Amino acid sequence: MVIAYPVAGKAKSLEICRAFVEGCGGVVMQKGAGLAGLTPGVPAFFYGVDASNQHLYDAAVKRAAHGGAPFYYCDNSYFDATRQHYFRVTSNGLQYVRRDRTSNGARYRTLNLSPIRPWRAQGEHIVVCPQSDHFMRNIVKYPGDWCRDTIRRLNRVTSLPVCLRDWSPDKGALAATLEQDLLDAHALITHSSAAAITALHHGIPVFCSQLCAASPCASLFDDLEEPHLAPDPAREQLFHVLADNQWTLDEMRYGQCWADLQQQQEQSA
Repeated sequence: MVIAYPVAGKAKSLEICRAFVEGCGGVVMQKGAGLAGLTPGVPAFFYGVDASNQHLYDAAVKRAAHGGAPFYYCDNSYFDATRQHYFRVTSNGLQYVRRDRTSNGARYRTLNLSPIRPWRAQGEHIVVCPQSDHFMRNIVKYPGDWCRDTIRRLNRVTSLPVCLRDWSPDKGALAATLEQDLLDAHALITHSSAAAITALHHGIPVFCSQLCAASPCASLFDDLEEPHLAPDPAREQLFHVLADNQWTLDEMRYGQCWADLQQQQEQSA
């Protein structure tokens, strides 16, 4: 059993929470119905975190870190082209970052994405993709101003101009302009935005945190002038694995998502 804690007043959060618990025999906790705390020993599910469920998310993360019941964090697809159709779900984390998994690529191929582009040897600017202040402060718990810190760090290591993308809650609009910003880009820098996956797919080197799903193929900041370029099979395998870790709402409702997550946990035991 899983208890889902949707964002109060958000229809999309409620819809996704209902789909997930339908597939695993759980329940959705509505506003005013026991939101004072987590149910002991019962896993928690979140799609979106704000003031209405922040205390529950924080408690779930702390509980899992101490060996207690897991939490499941859901967000949009890893791939811009499949946003609002596929949703990633991760056990005890924000994104899937395991480096010891392989995939036959069957699910990835059903996405019909454009071909993976060759690495670009050199570019003319750095694309910086900040995330919302709420996400960085309340979900990631970043101790400061990530955007300011990143620009300062860039100024110390490169003279390339910076293309700073403004954050917007309209993720579709952001995705629509990203490809243009990646034209002639030398690299993309983000904390954990899915923009990193798009950049890797376009052959643009990425610098990100270890919490980002793109991290297995990312570069170290000290190598900004000459970024690490992961072998093409490694990039392809990363995309295959990530495609295996996102599901449609129907796959949630019918239990495939839950079954896949449980299989992963058994393999990790």
